[in-house]
Amino acid sequence: MKIGNSFSNPLKCLMGIMILMSCFTLLIACGDTGESSAGSEPDSSAIPLSLDLDLPDSITGGSLPANGDQPLFRAVGAGTGGACAFMGADGDDPFRNGYEMTKFMVSAVATWTCFTDTLIELAETVVHDDRIHATDNDIRRPDYDPDDPTHYWISDDSATQTTIRFYYGYDREVPPQREDAPQFFLSWLRSNADGLQGRLVIDGTGVNAAARNPDDPIWMRMDFNYGTTDKFVDTFMRFDAGNPWADGFRLQLTKDLSAGPLEQVFTALGLIAMKAQFLTAQGIEEVPDVHMFTVSDDFGNGAALAEYRQLALPLELNAGTDNHLGNYLFDKRDIYFFEADMDWDWVSKSIHTAVYRGGRTTPADGGTWIPFDPSLDMIAAELDLGFDYFTGELCAETDDDCLALLTAVFSDGFAGQEPNQGSDPLDWRSDALANATSLESVYPNGIDWEGAFEMVFAPTDP
Repeated sequence: MKIGNSFSNPLKCLMGIMILMSCFTLLIACGDTGESSAGSEPDSSAIPLSLDLDLPDSITGGSLPANGDQPLFRAVGAGTGGACAFMGADGDDPFRNGYEMTKFMVSAVATWTCFTDTLIELAETVVHDDRIHATDNDIRRPDYDPDDPTHYWISDDSATQTTIRFYYGYDREVPPQREDAPQFFLSWLRSNADGLQGRLVIDGTGVNAAARNPDDPIWMRMDFNYGTTDKFVDTFMRFDAGNPWADGFRLQLTKDLSAGPLEQVFTALGLIAMKAQFLTAQGIEEVPDVHMFTVSDDFGNGAALAEYRQLALPLELNAGTDNHLGNYLFDKRDIYFFEADMDWDWVSKSIHTAVYRGGRTTPADGGTWIPFDPSLDMIAAELDLGFDYFTGELCAETDDDCLALLTAVFSDGFAGQEPNQGSDPLDWRSDALANATSLESVYPNGIDWEGAFEMVFAPTDP
């Protein structure tokens, strides 16, 4: 048994946004200046802008090759020539520990910053005439692709601020008007040679709505503010009622430009607003909280902390024989120290509370290890729980305390769980986790989604 077999759904949700963003290769073909002569040419002498955070592979999972067979990433490359695609979490279980959760979420931010870089770079080659133009993606042609924009609009809102808007599904005979909301919005401001701030907003329901999966995100927003001392990115993702377990994600990522390369250079704070359990477990209706805190040095050595509160764990041992150890509600603190090569340095999962919520069918005795179909007496002996465990008040009846069992499951690696291993290296990472902070809300205003995805950007004072 492996926790999180159904966790592939959130990964597919992020893929939906990444597919959406892969469609902007058409902008390259939009440089037809024949109908754009009223605009002024971009200043080619300007210092190139970039959102590239130079993230280490250990917190993105590493880049996917630009020429690889990645149908989910039909992406243009960034200025470096690489694809806007990252490995992210390993396999279909991005929440099996705090480190995989980190790669799952940070890889999405890396993708968005990469695409934003691409669009900023391409905008330097297209006239900014403040007019709506048709792309080569004609809705009346047989090769029309609903994943690609049909119209675009680039404007200079000031001497230092530029805005790009994309529209989808419009006929050339009835083009979008200026008052129509675009499905894609990117606006950025250069405050000085080193300063860059802006916002990216994507309407996930407006791009190829007919093919949209109800699990997919409906809105995404990324705010960025780069200065002389740090680079800061704040991302928000909203799901609708079609997603069975999540209302939204948020990830804040900071790069400290004043830190030494072997110090805390990168800090990531993550939060998932849940509306149901990841895994359905009979007898458990509570809604979990999921928080994340990650640090890394410039080379990719770091630590990830994930805190899961009121999380459901169904422990099915053998489906063929209906051997189920029961359903549990628990709080877990998951620490994972990782190295630049993505190997573990220290794994420590601690269970704070654990309660049995019924559903146990495991026989009292007569089980076998091979095939894996153990009985309660065998499990109690293997995990050193005592011969009388699973009897009396020892994790036997609904609502009994099962802290000893869940602690042993995660410490020992029982039933496919990743075991605790290594020891605290007592370096800067330990100090960072001791002072970890957490996000309070997934919402930009701290209360709800009201106004979160308005396609406007008003720069703050540089």
